[in-house]
Amino acid sequence: MSTTPAWVEIDAGAIAHNLDLVRGELGTTTRLCGVVKADAYGHGISVVLPILMAAGVDVIGITSNTEAEEARRRGFSGRILRLRAALREEVEDGGRFDIEEWVGGDDHARVLTAAARSLGRPVRTHLSLNSTGLSRDGVDWNDPRSQPYLRRIAASRELTVVGICSHFPCEDADDVIAGAHAFRNQAGAAERLLGAPRGLLEKHCATSYAALSVPESRMDMVRIGAALYGDTSAAVPGLRPAMRLVSRVAAINPYPAGSTIGYDRAGRLDGPGRLAVVPVGYADGYPRVLGGSASVLVRGTFARVVDRLAMNSLIVDVTHVPSAGVGDEVVLYGRQGSAQILSADIERASGTIAAAAYTAWGRLNPRVVVNVPVCEPTPTP
Repeated sequence: MSTTPAWVEIDAGAIAHNLDLVRGELGTTTRLCGVVKADAYGHGISVVLPILMAAGVDVIGITSNTEAEEARRRGFSGRILRLRAALREEVEDGGRFDIEEWVGGDDHARVLTAAARSLGRPVRTHLSLNSTGLSRDGVDWNDPRSQPYLRRIAASRELTVVGICSHFPCEDADDVIAGAHAFRNQAGAAERLLGAPRGLLEKHCATSYAALSVPESRMDMVRIGAALYGDTSAAVPGLRPAMRLVSRVAAINPYPAGSTIGYDRAGRLDGPGRLAVVPVGYADGYPRVLGGSASVLVRGTFARVVDRLAMNSLIVDVTHVPSAGVGDEVVLYGRQGSAQILSADIERASGTIAAAAYTAWGRLNPRVVVNVPVCEPTPTP
């Protein structure tokens, strides 16, 4: 039991299980990039990387140099791909980790060129296309400036193109099918403009939902993040959520009917009740918007959060859980006994994706790792 008021419990065995399940779905011909950005979605690179290495995963996706540094420090010798456009200073600092950079357009290519000159060597790059309509950092193929841009890239000594990439904006099968078709055509045309032999450049656009729902989106490589951690809307039975957010009941008191609850008197008891204080608040990454709408688990029973939670605490109505007492485990996300609070529950209560919450929980609260598999690393090429 943790001595802190809140902690995240990471089930390492669930991550290993999910990786095996995903690989079984993908088959043996599609390369898997294990996405460990945002400190492995809050689950911890230190937890996830040994599992990936033991399974022989030879490409990982990161966003920060800190993540790349930890991967190298932990013995990962495979490829590291940055999954966003980087600042010049990041590219220069990240050169020591041999990061493959995501090229976010013509102006960004100039930034990467300057960084490569500073490093004194070419930078391996993946060109982003706006084939799927995300309109974030990809070049729009219909823009008349796109082809001259690609020709400049082809002539560059500083940028070595190794891949062409994109990213889907929607978890919708029809949208993914259309985007994958457009990407395949545009990536092929870009490959010809770059003067690369057909099939030489690695093409990738699918993340967890697309890769597991629309096989034609897989191309040469897929970038799997959410599914590793058991959180995807793809219809893949057997995935196991790998995180629990846990605390304990700090205090319980009875209050009469009509009592108002918490800041702004946001809650009110219709009848006599028992209210429990849980030492978790928005400073711990539990979104304030969940106050009055989310539930937690106490003794395997759902109990509603009834206040507009504070910085370091929230209030739960346990009137219907008469056995609840001080010190009882409280699960705010994950399983307790046969009951479970899922990502979908957090999303309904908050109005946003669960990852916006659990990536913060894992980085703001201590981690307790359980069910650790025995990992014998497979050397990465």
